[in-house]
Amino acid sequence: MPPLLLSILRRPHPVALPPIGQARAAFGALFGLMLSGVLSQVVLAWSAPGAHVAWLVAPMAASAVLLFCVPASPLAQPWPVIGGNVVSALVGIACVQLLPDPLFAAPLAGGLSIAMMFLLRCLHPPGGAVAMTAVLGGPAVHEAGFAFALAPVGLNTVLLVLAALLYNRITGAHHVHKPAPSSAAEPSAVAAEDIDAALEHFGEALDVSRDDLAVIVNDAEHHAAERRARALHARDVVVPPLARLAPDMPLGTARAILLRHGLPSLPVVDDAGRLLGVLALKGLLGAAAELEARSLGVRALGVFGISGSRKEAERVADLMMTGIAVQAAQPATVAVGLSRRHGLARVPVVDASGMLLGMAGPVEVLDALHRAEMVA
Repeated sequence: MPPLLLSILRRPHPVALPPIGQARAAFGALFGLMLSGVLSQVVLAWSAPGAHVAWLVAPMAASAVLLFCVPASPLAQPWPVIGGNVVSALVGIACVQLLPDPLFAAPLAGGLSIAMMFLLRCLHPPGGAVAMTAVLGGPAVHEAGFAFALAPVGLNTVLLVLAALLYNRITGAHHVHKPAPSSAAEPSAVAAEDIDAALEHFGEALDVSRDDLAVIVNDAEHHAAERRARALHARDVVVPPLARLAPDMPLGTARAILLRHGLPSLPVVDDAGRLLGVLALKGLLGAAAELEARSLGVRALGVFGISGSRKEAERVADLMMTGIAVQAAQPATVAVGLSRRHGLARVPVVDASGMLLGMAGPVEVLDALHRAEMVA
């Protein structure tokens, strides 16, 4: 089968609406068209008794599809719906008055209505049908003249939009659309002008707003980064520690090493290089604060002749944290989660035998992802 025919016969992806959403849209269209039709009939019967004016025009059903099925679409916002239908009706009436022959007036009305909707930024697909209805609607429509654009077209459209606003708000659908916030924690590297340039290069109209497209791009970047991060293992992002501490090292010496290198923590290993724990600067600060508080308490007890005795931390082993390590074969994201949980910039990475391979944390994972993007 020829490729062109295959592309024509290929079934497109359906609108991503769950069954409950499809039922909501169908019932909403029923509600909106019923309300618009009944109220229009009442208003027209009161304002123009005896006039042969349609109380509901067929293109309203097409407008209902957009208003209730895809209310977030730029084509389904209040101004495109109302402006598109009314402007198209005016164009159709003008065409039929200039060209009485519908064979020429109808196509001209369809084309000019699209041009006017683009010009006035109120593109609404059913507007084209409204324009042709003004031409092909028969003597009653032609007799109404330009008033046809106000009633029934304008009246139908306003009532249908109001019904959609009410119904969509009650059922939780987004109609007067505000772009959903991105799930990504970091701002996107893609700016608004980048989106505009891409849309201009694409060269075709899309039924999605620029703001929504920017959110989609940002979320796609975020999910792609998460996918690449899951493919990284801890051994892929490990960096060697600037220093290693011994368990019997005096705390003063360990503190000097941490401060000299400007590090918040360092691994503690035995003589064979197996990981024993992690000494964090915050632990040293906590011990110093506790020591100061204890010394004040001891002096206070001394006033009453009571002696307080408690062994002070003197060696690294006395203050190091244990049980903080990531296996080399584990995903790199485990190192990120562990570092956040314990408030550490990096956590130790060990092999199957417990030997320290190095340190890893969020910065190392981001750096590895960045390098992978540059290579790609």
